[in-house]
Amino acid sequence: MMIDIILFYIAFLILGWCVVPNKKLGVAISFVGFVLTSIDFLCLQIMGQHIDYTTITRIDGTMLAMAPQVTPAYFYGGVGMFLLVAALHWLAYKRLASNAASEVSADNVAQNKTTPKNKTISYGLAVLAVICLFFSETGTAYKNILLSAKEMKQSFSMSSEQILSKLGAQGEYLAPDKVVAQKGKNLVVIYCESLEANFLQNKNFADEVPNLSNLVAQGWRSHTNYKCLDGADWTVGALYATQTGLPAYLGANSDTLFGGVRQSDAVSYAGVLKQAGYRNLLLSNGDMNFAGSGNIMSCFGYEVKGHDKCQDAVKTVWGVHDYDLFRMAKAEYTKLVQGSEPFNLTLLTVDTHFPKGVPDKRMRPYVNANVPDGTHEFALASLDYLLGDFVNFVEAQPNGKETVIVILGDHLLMGDFRHTPIIKKFDNKPRRVALLTNKANVTFGEAEELAYYDVPQIILNLAEVKHNAKFSKELFPQMGEKFVVGNKELFTSLNLKLNGMR
Repeated sequence: MMIDIILFYIAFLILGWCVVPNKKLGVAISFVGFVLTSIDFLCLQIMGQHIDYTTITRIDGTMLAMAPQVTPAYFYGGVGMFLLVAALHWLAYKRLASNAASEVSADNVAQNKTTPKNKTISYGLAVLAVICLFFSETGTAYKNILLSAKEMKQSFSMSSEQILSKLGAQGEYLAPDKVVAQKGKNLVVIYCESLEANFLQNKNFADEVPNLSNLVAQGWRSHTNYKCLDGADWTVGALYATQTGLPAYLGANSDTLFGGVRQSDAVSYAGVLKQAGYRNLLLSNGDMNFAGSGNIMSCFGYEVKGHDKCQDAVKTVWGVHDYDLFRMAKAEYTKLVQGSEPFNLTLLTVDTHFPKGVPDKRMRPYVNANVPDGTHEFALASLDYLLGDFVNFVEAQPNGKETVIVILGDHLLMGDFRHTPIIKKFDNKPRRVALLTNKANVTFGEAEELAYYDVPQIILNLAEVKHNAKFSKELFPQMGEKFVVGNKELFTSLNLKLNGMR
């Protein structure tokens, strides 16, 4: 992949310094090439993939604000390199500008004598630059971004009904207030930050996940082929996608736009539960203002409580520790089970966030002595204990064994082994998101390939909620990875219209 980046940058160097007659313009072209190359380089290093439309539209103040804390080496290294290269280009520009008058008179004479030869060399170098761009995956990535932007503009002129029809929707897409539902069982859904199935299926993590492994041994269903797909590979995107069955494509500054939604016509499984009389309560130990996550979940019918509601908690870079979240969850569950309404208690953890987790020293008595302090493994083992402890707590409550419990990762661990060292222990095995349920699901087998768009149906079926809403393949028979990526622009326009942004 590095060769692609090098080829891409070489193309701009050739164009800027050897082909473009105006040298000051050439300096600008060279610098633009450096910026574009750096963006793709960082995407490859941090996310393991080339830049694409979804990623570039998510680059906003929120993402930049968290960068120094999540990937400090790349952030400060990138800023330092940017300033250095910018300074060098500025010096080159100033030098060229100061010598412009004398160079023009001298060059005119020389160019008049050697124009044919110079033109031949310039044409040859231009062809070389085009070849470098053509054979570079980085160049292809930026070309696809431009094509996506063009197609996006075209799809904005379509109505929601036209978009649904073009996507091959079967039947009517019901607005939330048109959904009719009947209550079923109480529900607990736990979104776990970066929890992968690999942790449960790999002997390298035997000391870190004994409780989750024990749940599987006791008969819990562990879906081993839950894939993390484009459109749901970051936290707020995964929340939106698993709630609605739609990829979280929202165009430019999508994370910021989540905070601007005032009312959503996107049908979510929480919305179905609300129509069935459920109380939806979301608890998180993170900042729910971050990327508008709390706002969009409120629009889906949740009462949202973030880290500021955790009493006597230990603060972290993200909010507070998972330990404090589960303390709050026990108190809230006790209140819910005493009420007359059916309920959906949803938790969102954060301590296993990349690159190295957020270990909590208070968890030392509950973690295997073989797991070293201050590590990502320690944060994972802490989450494992808290999950096992909370499951035991729920089952000990009145009718607790009848409560449906779903434990799922929000997405795969980001980055790679260079800055997320725990990934080294995956041994290059297939990476899937963890998905465990305490009840059997008659719709999907444990080894069946699943994705975010299957989650609404899984959860509502497990809770035995009868409803008339349509999700995923019930609505789009062709729903799958290729179908989603191939219709990214249409899904973006659909989401924007459903959420009042177009």
